[in-house]
Amino acid sequence: MIITRTAIIETLVKWLEPNPSVLALWLEGADATGHVDDYSDLDICCSVRPDAMNHVAVQARQALETLGTLDLAQQLVAETDTQHLIFHFTGSSPYLLIDFNLYIGRGSQFVEGDDIEKPLVLFDKNQVIRFVERTDQLAALANAERIQTLKEIVAQYSRVDKYVKRGDFLEAFGYYEKWLLIPLIEVVRMKYTPLHPDYFIVHISRHLSEAILRRLEDLFKVNSVAEIGMKSKEALIFFDEIVAQLVDN
Repeated sequence: MIITRTAIIETLVKWLEPNPSVLALWLEGADATGHVDDYSDLDICCSVRPDAMNHVAVQARQALETLGTLDLAQQLVAETDTQHLIFHFTGSSPYLLIDFNLYIGRGSQFVEGDDIEKPLVLFDKNQVIRFVERTDQLAALANAERIQTLKEIVAQYSRVDKYVKRGDFLEAFGYYEKWLLIPLIEVVRMKYTPLHPDYFIVHISRHLSEAILRRLEDLFKVNSVAEIGMKSKEALIFFDEIVAQLVDN
């Protein structure tokens, strides 16, 4: 018997909604944005009352075990006010990992009209899931200090160049990514997905125009030290262009 994502969601709602210690349950990721495909995992978030987190974590696992055998039940994060658990069913798609996140007494804040990050609310008894106006969030994310930090990182381009000149490919590639490509992606995010400058490459192919995406992809396609040297210069030009546009705005 194939265990579907629908069955997983419905079972968790059935078990957790009657529990007075569970305040809200919602989906994030592909289910919320409408991008579910054969490779999508399942991102589930749960808000609980203080002192109930461990109990609800056990209850969630028990609910899942009514559907089948789990071959993975791992706790990735265990902090005072949050837990992150990963589950997977024996025989199910290897991509159908269940990310189950527990939060004490809080939900999440989302921006009205944001198509990249939003919730699919399953139930919310205490209105812990909140929405804010886009303009307010954008103002909070205007971060000249961060741009300056990224400029200072890129200014250390010599860390790449010295390994290019030495002919050391692995070092040149690693530093090319660290000191040029990663800062470049962040400023590109600031420009084109300003609500999510810290998303790095998560679903970046969905978020950028074809022209910008291809320009970034080309910078990653290097096969030699010589190419790293050449494309480092292109990355610097690209970085300066985007930063100038951000500053002008």
